[in-house]
Parts: sequence; structure tokens; C-alpha cells
Amino acid sequence: MAWANQFVLAKLGELTDLDWKLRLTEEDWSIQELANHIVLAAGGYASRVSGLTVSTGLNQSMTIALDKLQEYCATADEILRVESHKLDQINTYVRDGKSIERSRSTIISQSIHHATEHRAQISDTLKVHGIRILDLDEIDIWAYSDIAGEINSPE
Repeated sequence: MAWANQFVLAKLGELTDLDWKLRLTEEDWSIQELANHIVLAAGGYASRVSGLTVSTGLNQSMTIALDKLQEYCATADEILRVESHKLDQINTYVRDGKSIERSRSTIISQSIHHATEHRAQISDTLKVHGIRILDLDEIDIWAYSDIAGEINSPE
């Protein structure tokens, strides 16, 4: 996931300031909001499984600089990677004032699914506006395996 997230964020570095404001429809999130959401959510998932805080005082509607998005995302994704190698357990966290229990494996699986879903939204939004810089086939699991190998050690 870290590899795919960094790949997409690097591609977004090719965009103009106006491109960051593009939306699929008027009701949908902008490229900036989608990128923020991927990164801030990754931090939230990382916190749920580790108790560590990745970023504070940020929200999805802000303009967060690309280098900061890359930094926060790398930190969150590394926490998630390390946590994925630990034995499964139940994690308890508070969301919207409600205590929630989820297994570590469910939280980590959701973090991967969530990022994948929103990377696809970014790709679709760019394509609708004629910007073809992001080919999701370049970041599928097969491409990652070809680059990183089949073994991903916790070290």
C-alpha cells in the first residue's frame, strides 16, 4: 500500500494548482480532498492499531502541501506495515463518541481497501478531465511483487 500511495502522490506532483481542484462531479471531492483523505485516513488507521499519532490539526478540506502528504503517508503506511506483522488482536478506539472494537487484521485490511478505492477515484477524476498520468495497472499487486519480491519482512 505504501508503494502505491507514494506512486500516486508522486504522479500528483505533475499537476497544476488548478488540477488539484478538479472534481468528477460538483458533488464529489476534489483531487486535493481525495489525496488528503487517503493520507489522513491512513493516519487514523495507523493510530487505531498502534496508538501512535501521525498528524494533528489537519482536515480533509485544507490545502496540505504535497511534500507533507508524502511524509504523513509514509509514516502512516510504515506503521501499518509493521503492525500487519504482529499477531491479530482486538483494538478498541472511539469514533464519533462511540467505542468500537475491531480486530487488527480488519483495520489493516480496510486501510488497504480504502486507499485503493480513493486512488481509483483520483484516477477517474483525472481521466474525465483528459489528464492521463495515472495508470492503476502500474500499481497493482503484481507490479509490486515484481519490484519488491514476494517476501515482505517486518524489519
